[in-house]
Amino acid sequence: MSEEYRIFLSSPNDVTVEKKALERVVTELNITHGATMGYRLELVRWETHAAPGAGRPQQIITELIGGYDIYVGIMWRRFGTPTGVAGSGTEEEFRNAYQAWERNRDIQIMFYFCQKPFMPKKIDEVDQMRQVLLFRQGLEGKALVWDYAAPAKFADDIRVHLCKRINNLREKRQRGPRAFTPPDEKISNALKELWPRMSPDLQRSMSIAYNENRQAGDGGIKTEDLFAALLRVQTEPLKLVVEDIPEKALPKPTAGPVVEKPYIIDENPWLSPCVASSIKRLSTQLPEGRPLTSVDIFADIAKHGTGGSVRLLREHKIGPREIDQILARKNLQVVGA
Repeated sequence: MSEEYRIFLSSPNDVTVEKKALERVVTELNITHGATMGYRLELVRWETHAAPGAGRPQQIITELIGGYDIYVGIMWRRFGTPTGVAGSGTEEEFRNAYQAWERNRDIQIMFYFCQKPFMPKKIDEVDQMRQVLLFRQGLEGKALVWDYAAPAKFADDIRVHLCKRINNLREKRQRGPRAFTPPDEKISNALKELWPRMSPDLQRSMSIAYNENRQAGDGGIKTEDLFAALLRVQTEPLKLVVEDIPEKALPKPTAGPVVEKPYIIDENPWLSPCVASSIKRLSTQLPEGRPLTSVDIFADIAKHGTGGSVRLLREHKIGPREIDQILARKNLQVVGA
């Protein structure tokens, strides 16, 4: 039997194109990936799943909608109308989703904001846009938001993100239920203290790696994802190092559109053991006045790490001695060498 996943769409009434696009993408995924991989998506909207009843309208909608696996929020220029307990139905629905996520971290939350320009013609439109911006500002520390240029571009983004989220959910179901383990606060603090001393390219790479996982519903950095982000940003010194490493020993660079905003320093990420150990080690070894670079952290993990990405290097005969030899040939100095 197919695995069932419910997607709840939450939005004001000015994103009709996006709503139809999401409906098409869900149908497409059910016919293609879902049929092949054994899952089925159900798109849940108040327009199709709610019914008349007595009581507060938004509460009726919430009760009739029921539970879901993925929450998709969309906003452009309208915020919506007050519900009695929130500024709009979409805001109340997001609050409910976030509270559910706090109880069950398997729930996936995605929120999108359209960046298509428009010219307000009424004071009400200005006020609506102001509320949208304030709402977005409030999301910054709670969820990774995603901007898309125009309604016609939405389908391309949501298709990729839904595939990531479904893969994440399927992996979690296969593992079975497990208790949520909070990130190590000491490691998170060490990362944030080291952040101002990181070079811009390393900050970009850390942000991309975190945001890609956050977008997939997993708020942390795996070593493989950090390596992939480093290879995407790839400074000239790092390029000199990896050109002497077999291509199959490394992950492919992060592809497609990415979010580079440093949500990581405002949130509490978990780090893979290799990344966490490297952060702790390099924070004590970094000389005063010297920035920590992409080459520093790549070389440190490649030499001292023990996870899957490092085992892949070892399988291709790249160990600590080989890393040191590459650095020497390229005349590169790294922290802790």
